[in-house]
Amino acid sequence: MVSLRALHAFSLLAKHGRAARAAEDLGVTPSALTHLLRSLENELGAALVIRDGRGLALTEEGQRLSSNLGNSFDQIEHAVEAFRRRSRTELRISTLSTVATRWLIPRLPDFQDKHPDIELLISTSMRVVDLDRESYDCAIRLGDGAWPHVERHQLWQEDLVVAFAPQLSNGDPNPDIKLLDKLKLLHTSSRREDWPRWLNGTGLPHPDQTSGAMFESRNMAIQAAVAGMGAIAIDTRFVEQEVAAGHLVVPDWPRLSLESGYWFVRNANRPLTRPVSSFHKWLMEQSQQPFKAHEAT
Repeated sequence: MVSLRALHAFSLLAKHGRAARAAEDLGVTPSALTHLLRSLENELGAALVIRDGRGLALTEEGQRLSSNLGNSFDQIEHAVEAFRRRSRTELRISTLSTVATRWLIPRLPDFQDKHPDIELLISTSMRVVDLDRESYDCAIRLGDGAWPHVERHQLWQEDLVVAFAPQLSNGDPNPDIKLLDKLKLLHTSSRREDWPRWLNGTGLPHPDQTSGAMFESRNMAIQAAVAGMGAIAIDTRFVEQEVAAGHLVVPDWPRLSLESGYWFVRNANRPLTRPVSSFHKWLMEQSQQPFKAHEAT
């Protein structure tokens, strides 16, 4: 009987066109892949690949076999994955640190109340995780939504407003915008363009755009603003708790809408599981609502 592992090795070579990538996907060395291909050729009594200085290529017989196999192994993998996930209640989520701490986590008690059987595993990273090759079920990403091979749904369009501690305006929640000239501007190293973008986009000048401190994260910059160190340009959703508590004010100054937004994304090639579907539906509902402190039930 023909070895299924050897057939799988051949199908991966036909799929990727590169022996190194096929070997990586199969979890073997390139030499082991070559051994499997030779074994398959011996079993079938036909030359399936051509070996030359540039690597491996399919012969006419190899192309015929590849055509007959089609996407059989992809279908097998999807079937096995669906079986493994049939009763899975674990949900692995990747997102940005600011989204997790400032928006998602404060709302999660509501999700847990509604779906107590779903265990959440949340990881934060600045990089765009590969939903094809990594073990995440879904992600919340920042960008324009132009990512290949994913199902995407926009949660909200990013915007920038000005926020600062109420003592900087003597308790006035909506002071004249001339106050901005007297405020130091707080910056985040990963979002250095936020203040220049807001000032240029609104057409408002500032005597010293570099007057305030620089922080590693937006979480730190928000805390500095609460402490009265200056003003921040920030997405309104990330300071809604501080504004509600009276620790920050967002005056009625211009709001700048950006082209980027926050998106729910998942691998479009994977079966849609109940945990992912439930989380997606809940996220879409939450994205349309202001933050409300959770009430224990």
